[in-house]
Amino acid sequence: MRFKLAMLFLAVAVLSPVALRAQGLVAIQNYSADFKNEEPLTFSFNATSGYDRLKYKVISPTLSDIDSWYAQGGAGVSYTRPDQTTPFSFSLESSVLQYVKGVPTYGSTFYNGRASVNFEHQFSERLKISNNFYLTYGTNPTSAFGYGATSALWNGQFLYGYNNFNVSYAWSPRFSTTTSYTFDGIAYQDSLVATSQDRYSHLVAQQFAYKIGKRTSLTAEYRYRLTDYTKSAFQNYHSHFALAGVDHAWSENMSTSVRAGAELYENARGRQTKPYAEAALNYAVAKQTQLRWFSMLGFNGALLGNYSSSYGVNTGVQVNHQVTKRFSVNSGVSYAHSVLSGGTAPDQKQDSVFLNAGIGYQLMDNLNVNANYSFSTQLSNNPLVEFNRNRVSLGATASF
Repeated sequence: MRFKLAMLFLAVAVLSPVALRAQGLVAIQNYSADFKNEEPLTFSFNATSGYDRLKYKVISPTLSDIDSWYAQGGAGVSYTRPDQTTPFSFSLESSVLQYVKGVPTYGSTFYNGRASVNFEHQFSERLKISNNFYLTYGTNPTSAFGYGATSALWNGQFLYGYNNFNVSYAWSPRFSTTTSYTFDGIAYQDSLVATSQDRYSHLVAQQFAYKIGKRTSLTAEYRYRLTDYTKSAFQNYHSHFALAGVDHAWSENMSTSVRAGAELYENARGRQTKPYAEAALNYAVAKQTQLRWFSMLGFNGALLGNYSSSYGVNTGVQVNHQVTKRFSVNSGVSYAHSVLSGGTAPDQKQDSVFLNAGIGYQLMDNLNVNANYSFSTQLSNNPLVEFNRNRVSLGATASF
């Protein structure tokens, strides 16, 4: 049933006039998409084979080690129109993943799908709206730190959706406001995981910006987040944010954003006020080099279990570089530290690291071959959530 629901959502995503941005973690990245490079309607087909080994520190009936060869095949379509008035982009991908030995308690066959739609519209020199939409159905939490949606653990198939709509208005050449509404939610197929993890959130934000120069703006912002857990209401919480920040464009190719302040976090078990901060950097030189970095300090709702709050820092950087016309490399690292507190057991600390590296070679104009390696690990004072994972793959993608 969950799979059919996911596929239905993916179809609706492509047909609906809404937009996409794959950032549920750092809100300052939600206000625009990358429409610089035009891409005609492009269809792609890919095939990948590799080996996956995930080993937990302890043996438990609720944990599933992986030690198997796998094969994956899929297709996708993408399009970008960098129009001056109404830029628009969308992408849709789907694939099937088959493990030779299977994954205990979860099976051998898994499905992955991803849809994204972005658009902006400039009504006038002063008024602009934009919408960023993202939806994914999959298994591997390799992008968990980017979404702020899942834990680093293998929890089977999950459906994650995110949509941000905002309106920006320039009251004067220097002063502008942005009002935004963001909805995101996650649902797991495994009933045991779903009991403590299924949730959805509403985030309303009002930002005020003042330009002190051609490239620099100072900001003040208020946010309110409401999170409901569909199967464990005692975990429901809401937060108020009071933030100040700065946006700076170092050049046409590099920009940074920083927000810092306080978050008032409240649920049925009490309230806490702690520092909140987030930062992002985007760097691009034509199509040769792209670098994206994000970082966030604050509360999050992933893997609460019987605890009332989770507070920590998430940070990650991804670099893609075109060495020659045919040869490319990519690498990235993400780190997450969190402390779960407010439960009947002692506080639980978790440190998660994800590393990835890959190379690609353009054999022909429409055929690319690639090799990738990833490593992830989690350390904790709770041995039940400690693991190491290594994953290697060889693949090819044909585009038309």
